[in-house]
Parts: sequence; structure tokens; C-alpha cells
Amino acid sequence: MKTWRFQRGDVPIGCLIGGVVALIVTLIAIKVTPLMINVGELDKEIAVLADRASRRDYNDKRILADILQKAEALNLPVTKKEVTIKRMSKRIKITVVYDLPIKFPGGYTYVWHKEHFHDRQLIQF
Repeated sequence: MKTWRFQRGDVPIGCLIGGVVALIVTLIAIKVTPLMINVGELDKEIAVLADRASRRDYNDKRILADILQKAEALNLPVTKKEVTIKRMSKRIKITVVYDLPIKFPGGYTYVWHKEHFHDRQLIQF
């Protein structure tokens, strides 16, 4: 007797597994993508502030305040003690290190350790 492989209602198991994997990837992307965009925005802001550091009105206090203000606007857990600004005679180094918890459905929390580092040459006017 010949078996019917493609009868109505028959679902290949590979299709179900692929659907479940696609669903899991989609759920992860929905949670992680906005956070990655915010981290990128903070990194761009730190780079801009490092580039402007040679101006007279951009002292360390203002750079620190601008970084904290941008992090707060982006809902990133950056505090004053996690920002390090080292100004030398011809260079400035800005380092921001923090941990970003990402909560997934099912109670799992992934802690993303993020470090921003910018080293720029100061231009003397």
C-alpha cells in the first residue's frame, strides 16, 4: 500500500521548528534593537563631546554633565562614578563603563556589559 506524504493536515516537523526559531529571534530582536539604538546614540554623543573638548567652554564638568544628561534621556543606567575623563596636555580620554540589564519573557535577564572609549587629540588655539 502506498503512503500519502502530503495529505491535508500533514505538517513537516522541520517547518514547526523553523517557525519556533523565527519566533524566538523576533522576540529577542524586539527587546534588543531599541537598546542598541540608544547605546549607539550615547556613543555618538560621547564622540562629539570628545571632539569638542579642545574648546574653552567644554571643560570636564560640562562634558560629564552632558554625558549624564544624554544617558538619562536615553534611559541608560550611567552614573557619575562610571564616567572617567582624563585630560592631558595634548589628549583627552573619555571612558564610560556600565551594565545594561535586558529582561526577556520568561524571567531571564541578560546583563550586557558596555564600554565606550574615545581618545582624541586636543587642538591648541
